[in-house]
Amino acid sequence: MQVLGYIAVQPDWPIDVANAQNDVEGEHKFWVSAYAPAEPSLHTTVRATADALLVDDARIEAQLVSARQLRLSSPALSIPPGVYTAPSLTVACTQIARGTGVRAFDVTRPGGLVVAGGDDGALDVYETHGTHRVRLDGHLGDITACMFFPSGQVVLSGATDMQIKIWSACDGSNPVTLVGHTGAITDFCIIGVGKLVVSAAKDGRVKVWECGTSSCLHTYDVSVDPVNAIWYDESALVAACEDGRVVVIDPRSKVVRAEFGAKGGPPMRSAAFDAQNQLVIGGRADGVVCVWDMDNPEDTKLSFRRGHAAVSVIRLVSQSNVSHICVGTEDGQLYIAALSDSVTVIEDMVAFDVNPITQIRITPSTASRPHIWAAAQDSRVCSF
Repeated sequence: MQVLGYIAVQPDWPIDVANAQNDVEGEHKFWVSAYAPAEPSLHTTVRATADALLVDDARIEAQLVSARQLRLSSPALSIPPGVYTAPSLTVACTQIARGTGVRAFDVTRPGGLVVAGGDDGALDVYETHGTHRVRLDGHLGDITACMFFPSGQVVLSGATDMQIKIWSACDGSNPVTLVGHTGAITDFCIIGVGKLVVSAAKDGRVKVWECGTSSCLHTYDVSVDPVNAIWYDESALVAACEDGRVVVIDPRSKVVRAEFGAKGGPPMRSAAFDAQNQLVIGGRADGVVCVWDMDNPEDTKLSFRRGHAAVSVIRLVSQSNVSHICVGTEDGQLYIAALSDSVTVIEDMVAFDVNPITQIRITPSTASRPHIWAAAQDSRVCSF
């Protein structure tokens, strides 16, 4: 297993850099910390001037790439130079209490609307420039999942009340409620244009629903423990289980294709599937990300971690000869890693300090990579 060193930086560092460049009176500084396995951590201050970054500790190096990007490294801890990116857009979800934070969110593709929910049983739809559009109020428990249908005009939501609801993002009406799970909803996927929905819950079941008739077409009894997350591809339904397994089901034959990990092992909190490279990816509660070849469930192809905080979300960023994934953790780390013969972290996204990452969404972009959207347990959704 690769144990990766990493650097953390004060989330609002761009403010200090901008103030220094604009000759705002006062001292402009931000903290940087470096962590490496079996080594004492390093903590220092970076002072921003009009034309340079000055680091108090020479064991950490800092370079300003742009107004929103730093390049940081620590040769002393064998941490190579990495890019650290600040948000390009922040949506303030002001209707969500700051104490509960954003528990679930989604964004239309291309991004124009954001829907977000917290612990008060309601969701809110915002325009990405911040205007509040409509409240979706009707759940009797904490919001745990939400997603726009492909049209961008309809929202799917799930909560600890064991219900899945379909809403109009225009007027807030709730024409359909799907009832059948006996545990809190944990995750779901929308199939195709949205006629079918696949849901997961703490009852250990995965269900396939027909939205038009509000009927359950099929139930998979995956585990006696919660199913924490699912990933749907036309060739595979992937379930991350609290019992330590990632279970892959063929959605056409409805039979289990393979199981990865082991019952009784560290809980699997998130999962993804790279269909092009036939890779199954699982994120564990002990901070380890595991990668398997689909045809070889017995042997782990890659495993790595950065610290011990649980992996809360994994999303596939791109499928090419080298898979790229975005990983979010419960101590606020958010980064993109390339998976080849080894693991290389190619970008860190900085906004949330130590707040747990609760959701990641990927939307198309004309830039070199897609837009990465993320939220944590505060009242913001950020785009990178």
